[in-house]
Amino acid sequence: MLLVEDEPELEALLTFILEGNGARIISAGSAIEALSQLEQRQPDVLVSNVRLPKEDGRWLIEQVRQLEGGGRELPAIALSSYLGEVDAYEALRAGFHYFLSKPLDPDELVQTVLKLAGRARDGKSENNT
Repeated sequence: MLLVEDEPELEALLTFILEGNGARIISAGSAIEALSQLEQRQPDVLVSNVRLPKEDGRWLIEQVRQLEGGGRELPAIALSSYLGEVDAYEALRAGFHYFLSKPLDPDELVQTVLKLAGRARDGKSENNT
C-alpha cells in the first residue's frame, strides 16, 4: 500500500495502525515522491492526504489516472482535515474512491482499506460519497 502523508507524526501513526492490521506500507511525503514510487512498485491501495505541499492529492490522483490509461484502476482513499463537502466532492471527482476526514477513526480507515484491497483482487467497483 502507498501512503502519501507530509506530516511525519501522522505518517508514523497511520503506518503503525495499518501495519498492525497486516498492511505493507510504502511511504511518500509528497505527490512527486508518490509518482516516483508508483514507477517502481504496484501497490494494491493508495491512501493520500489531499493537502500536500506543492502538488496536492487531487493532482496526484489525476496523474495516476492518466498513467493508467484506462487499465486497472488503483483503488484510492483521500484524507483531509477539511470537512467541506466541496473538498470531498472534488477529491472523488478527481479520481479517489473514498474520502475520509481527519481526525481519522482507525477502524474506519482499516475497514476502507480492506474493502478496497478486496476490490483490487476481485475487480468489483464501488464508490463512497
